[in-house]
Amino acid sequence: PGSYYKSTKHFIDMKIEGNSAFRKKVTAEPLPSKKYSNGDLSKLTNGVQGASDYKVHWLGWEAKDFSVTVDLGESQSHSKIAINSLYDSKSWILHPKKVTCFVSSTGKEFHKLNSIEVQGNQRKEERIRTYQFDPQSRKFRYVKFDIKGTLSLPNWHTSAGGDSWIFIDEIIVE
Repeated sequence: PGSYYKSTKHFIDMKIEGNSAFRKKVTAEPLPSKKYSNGDLSKLTNGVQGASDYKVHWLGWEAKDFSVTVDLGESQSHSKIAINSLYDSKSWILHPKKVTCFVSSTGKEFHKLNSIEVQGNQRKEERIRTYQFDPQSRKFRYVKFDIKGTLSLPNWHTSAGGDSWIFIDEIIVE
């Protein structure tokens, strides 16, 4: 396990030490919106965890399901894989319906580790949610997240039926 660094001056959590995903190449299909963090996929592995403001260090997808894959550079065993999502219903940002994690040694054939579903109608949610997966001592080089979006705002929302956003940040592999 690595260590965390918290900057009280800028309210930024950094996760570098022990994180094999730090500064590794990320691909996404489809690409995130350029409106937030300029759509820069390197934000997902820069070691800086997004704060509670969606404009800082978060990537967003509007009304879409999407996949994000990180290439760790070599196959190794790890004990933890994690990714975060943000909730800000006033800004039309909800947690995903489901996050599924896969691993692969080749980048072609992926093994499903698990899926985590967000239960309920998301009327009241925690601001930042972490989705953590256990790779079960399996060796892998690639980590892929399939993320099922909420797509539209639920009936309780003042803009019900409008397109909703999913925001994610910081992939951690230890």
